[in-house]
Amino acid sequence: MTTLYYIPIEPLAERYTEQWYRRFPEEFREAGFDVATIDGEPLSHHVDVGSWLPMNSTVHYKAAQMQTVSALFQAKQVKDGDVFFVADLEFWGIEAIRVMAQINQVNVKIYSFLHAASYTIEDAMAVTAPYQKYTELGWAMMCDGIFVGTYYHKDAFIERRVMPYASKEDAQKIANKIHVVGNPIFLDEYRLIGTPEKKRQVIISNRFDWEKRPNLSLDFAYLLKKEDPSINIIVTTSRPEFKSNKKWLMDKALGMQDDGIITIYSGLSKREYHQHLAESKVMLTNSIEENFGYCIAEALVYNTYPLAPNKLSHPELCRNDPRLLFDDEDEVVAKALFLLNSFFTVSHYVEPYTEAIKNMAEIIKQG
Repeated sequence: MTTLYYIPIEPLAERYTEQWYRRFPEEFREAGFDVATIDGEPLSHHVDVGSWLPMNSTVHYKAAQMQTVSALFQAKQVKDGDVFFVADLEFWGIEAIRVMAQINQVNVKIYSFLHAASYTIEDAMAVTAPYQKYTELGWAMMCDGIFVGTYYHKDAFIERRVMPYASKEDAQKIANKIHVVGNPIFLDEYRLIGTPEKKRQVIISNRFDWEKRPNLSLDFAYLLKKEDPSINIIVTTSRPEFKSNKKWLMDKALGMQDDGIITIYSGLSKREYHQHLAESKVMLTNSIEENFGYCIAEALVYNTYPLAPNKLSHPELCRNDPRLLFDDEDEVVAKALFLLNSFFTVSHYVEPYTEAIKNMAEIIKQG
């Protein structure tokens, strides 16, 4: 039986990484792999420095993971045919795995999942672009296979990172190894709260950071409330405290809460967040960059209608449903009101993502 060394992102309750930590090993074992999870040592259990992961803690966690991996090579436990699955390509250690395998003369395979990186517009890692653009290209070359959530993301990576810096031959090699499989959705974890009755409610659930453009969502919230005061508009976060990478965004939201336009819920457990999401009729997003979008996918699970810009990965997730996409900001209020009064089903749009890990496992086995 092939040993698959699973190198997870640290599990955080406020992020989907907690689900990934549990479910990837389970499904890889069902696919026939002997799975060994390589844990690290975190310094924090919530996002305290940074916006996507706690930066200091994640570096510490990854360094501890690599100590374990190097010890495995030293003990001659890594064998020909073994697989390393790195849950995030943005991992300062892929090159060390490849180098150790080569120097120890062990033939291993490396697969990874690409979420976002320095080429992702206004992403937290965009500040690293001057040097990371070369590192990311190297990581892609070292991997035997790379998984992404959408065709939009595959195209963005190739266009912004691969084509400008790789030779024509290497660019083709990288493009051929990128597999669009979707981000995994685990439906059984969403059925725990049942199917609560829908409210006349709009939820704003993206991270409240600038690249998500929550200011636009707040502007639309104001217009919606003015159009129909009965609409309940909520902003949610699983972080212990409501925060943003821009203070003025927080001030704007808190001011609108004081004016009774929105209600902010922070420190939510997954169950509490899912409850709010399932009760909402519409989920509003104005993100200017989205490689997949778990907030949209989770809304679809609960048949909560996403209302999103008709670009980025949004059309893929929303299956090009024109009812859920807007081309112009002038359409938003009218479409939101339409969706609040609508009764149609979109939950089946996420069905392909329930097979994501199984599809990854088959690709890995085919080598």
